[in-house]
Amino acid sequence: MRDYLCLALLAFSSLIIGCETKVTTQDNCGDGFLDPGEECDGEEIPVTSCVSLGFYEQNGSLACHADCSLDVSACSSRCGDGIIQAIHGEQCDGENLAETSCMDLQLGGGTLGCKNSCRWDTSGCEVHAICGDGTVAFPFEQCEPDDMHGETCLSLGYYGGELACGEDCQAFDDGGCSGRCGDDIVQEGTAEVCDGGDLAGETCQTQGFYEGSLSCGSECLPDTSACSYNCGDGAIQVNHGEECDGANLGGNTCVILGYSEGSGALGCTSGCLFDESACEPKSGNANLGALTVNHGTLTPGFSPSVTSYAMSVYFSILSMTVTATKADPYASVVIIPTQPMDLVEGSNLVTVKVTAENGVQKEYFITIQRQSAQDLVSPNIGMMKFVPGGTFQRDSNAANLSTVTAFRMSEKEITREQFVAVTGISDPSESLVSTGVTDPVQNVNWYHALVFCNRLSMLEGKTPVYSIGGSTDPAAWGAVPLINSALWNAVTANWSANGYRLPTEMEWMWAAMGAQDPSTGFAKAFAGSTGTNVIGDYAWIFENSTFTSHPVGSKLPNELGLSDMSGNIWERCWDWSATYPAGSLTDYRGPVTGSTRITHGGGWSNIASYSAIGYRGGDNPQDRMNYVGFRVACQ
Repeated sequence: MRDYLCLALLAFSSLIIGCETKVTTQDNCGDGFLDPGEECDGEEIPVTSCVSLGFYEQNGSLACHADCSLDVSACSSRCGDGIIQAIHGEQCDGENLAETSCMDLQLGGGTLGCKNSCRWDTSGCEVHAICGDGTVAFPFEQCEPDDMHGETCLSLGYYGGELACGEDCQAFDDGGCSGRCGDDIVQEGTAEVCDGGDLAGETCQTQGFYEGSLSCGSECLPDTSACSYNCGDGAIQVNHGEECDGANLGGNTCVILGYSEGSGALGCTSGCLFDESACEPKSGNANLGALTVNHGTLTPGFSPSVTSYAMSVYFSILSMTVTATKADPYASVVIIPTQPMDLVEGSNLVTVKVTAENGVQKEYFITIQRQSAQDLVSPNIGMMKFVPGGTFQRDSNAANLSTVTAFRMSEKEITREQFVAVTGISDPSESLVSTGVTDPVQNVNWYHALVFCNRLSMLEGKTPVYSIGGSTDPAAWGAVPLINSALWNAVTANWSANGYRLPTEMEWMWAAMGAQDPSTGFAKAFAGSTGTNVIGDYAWIFENSTFTSHPVGSKLPNELGLSDMSGNIWERCWDWSATYPAGSLTDYRGPVTGSTRITHGGGWSNIASYSAIGYRGGDNPQDRMNYVGFRVACQ
């Protein structure tokens, strides 16, 4: 391989001498004629391929030096250059053995060498592959005379023929293979249109151009980059109806032609007319592409089509930053108030106004609930929101007023995973109507809720509220009854204890009202209702639930930051169900006995009207339903 270049040049010189080459009367380098002794002369270059000179790669065209020697600077990578070209099948190159030894090739001791073909010379190894023994010692042998090791002419990139094995069995003999892109011969019946210098009669004119020089691309398809259109001379010929010429658009853009700044680039067709396919009308896209906060998590998760969000942050968070990214780069965004913003305790409203290029506007709203200093955090169930005490009208009779003392309520409904972790009871929930363990627990009865409350209290070192049979330890209560139990129905509550408990019905209603609108809150259509917002943003109900519960807190919360007070699942209260006494009541906890316990809030299986704050449900304390769960309260 080291002498391929010289041999090739000698061969071409002999060819030149043997042909009736037209020469001048004097042999002068630079006369444009290939004279004896010259490898080339000006544009007269008999060799067009680096491959024919023994090189592997070609980047550009061969050229001729001023001394009529061949300029092979466009050629690179060959056997003999001291660099191992593994991509071209070289295993070694001269003295460069890539720090490989006979031992590395599992051929014992000895001295490994490199052949002129840049393949291993294992003849100096203790054990070496024997060419001709019928066994391909791969990877040291590529083949044996009758075994091509699965390779064919086709697998090597040829179009056909019969592959043979080289004399040393370390390389294939592809002399019997026929046709491939790069052999300077256009192969009929293939996708080749040209090959190297063989253009098969094609010219710029046959390709639809008026002038230029056609060449062949690396994929054996015509390369028309050097051809030019009659209307492609770069000058706009207005008198011939041209609007543009190539990249010459006469200073025009889509915007100048009356299109949007969000358009793509104005182009020019092959007929020298404007290509306005990338031009667009002024955009009406007023969507956000992203909406993020540096503290907390948006509920629900961001979607360009959702415009109302809520979130809560700890009381210790004094300021935060809302970042809005417009979906259309040519729209504008204004965030009110200016970011970053200071937070007040309670509700903080952020408005994001997006104005599209054509003037269309869209507003996004984020309600940031900064927790009260009186909020508590349970390490097991999360935030316990402070609900201030108050007096409110509990029904349509203005004289029926209820007063509740301040308390705390869990921000979210108790989940399936929380129930299992606290009680140690296997998850009773029906999975067919639940999307996962962060959905609210369901298929639990009223007795299950008592067990959860006392176990959570004990787990966190609080005083348990409930006592059954004289004990506050659920371990002493026995298994949770699945039938009505007089013993469990006789449970007593220590209302001064600081442990967890079920909310009373009056507590639940006041919390669902957001501790607001004391005269009319009882009539709200759902928790969080303003009279103009939609229930689907706040509650999972029959109309949007796809007949299953969903992860807690995935809808907007009410004014206190309590999620799912309407929808998702019904929530159990402490009270026995009965008609309320008339008039004013304070911290009313229902009658002492009864047959059914109260539930509120509606659920995923119910229509919207069941989510009204004043709508009361109920079931027997032993009943288990796949749409009923609970949340907890504490002092």
